[in-house]
Amino acid sequence: MVECAMQAFAGKIVMALAVFCGSAIVPAEPVAPSHIILSSGIPGGGYWNAGARIKEVAMSELGLSVENRASRGSRDNLQKLLDMDSPVSLAFVQADVLQYHRNTAAEGVVNHLELVENIGEECVFIITGKESGIRDESDLEEAKNFRLGIASADSGIAFTFDYMSSRLAGLLNIAVRYGDTLSLTKQLNDLNASVDAVMTVHRPRELSAEVEYALSNQSDYRFVDLSGARLPQALWDGRKVYRPMQLAMPGAEEAVNTICVLGLLLANKYKLSLAQRNRVSELADYHWMKVYVTR
Repeated sequence: MVECAMQAFAGKIVMALAVFCGSAIVPAEPVAPSHIILSSGIPGGGYWNAGARIKEVAMSELGLSVENRASRGSRDNLQKLLDMDSPVSLAFVQADVLQYHRNTAAEGVVNHLELVENIGEECVFIITGKESGIRDESDLEEAKNFRLGIASADSGIAFTFDYMSSRLAGLLNIAVRYGDTLSLTKQLNDLNASVDAVMTVHRPRELSAEVEYALSNQSDYRFVDLSGARLPQALWDGRKVYRPMQLAMPGAEEAVNTICVLGLLLANKYKLSLAQRNRVSELADYHWMKVYVTR
């Protein structure tokens, strides 16, 4: 049995994912590529832009070459990070996506991961039409023949919902429909609407097209209240996967009650040389405010 412990990047003890202890065989020290490959997100999105800043700061401050590689989101990033045949050695992953993987995957390979830094929070927004009887997460659990619109099966949004469903059994009865969620939002009040609500996930101060449309038409839409009270599972550092937040949204008369999850920058320690791990540690220790301001 390999004992999981707190891992150290040079000069800073970085909390390892000790909860993922397993009996996997530790791979041999890799022949690390000359540059680090970061799997970030969709070009132009929040994770992609954070990756671009990491690339810039790593080179300007440390002379460290980082490739910012596009991806489909958190699940794609985690798969590539864990795949020892993939060159990806750093990745952005939502904490609930990581926790879902921990809950459902065999133990072993995930204990190769180390937490480098957090990259701020992502919040869940579920939008319904004005005539909907769905007011909170309890209503969602009890709903019959309910249909939820999500942009893509590969998105972090989809895996956030999968994780929520794994903890709230009633959500398993919800039928998920994938498609253009802005169009679906605009149809929520139609008699022939193909979904009953739309779900999106993004940073607290951002406005997705769906949320902006709902805020611009407040008499026609509402946000489902989410408290996270029945989602108590904790991360490896003791913090809950979700924390409740009351968000004051532009133009809204009342705050939106929602739940938010941390985004994480993770490293696969067996894909980096010691020198590269030291440089990544230095980036997090001394230059992080130049990279990513959490909020």
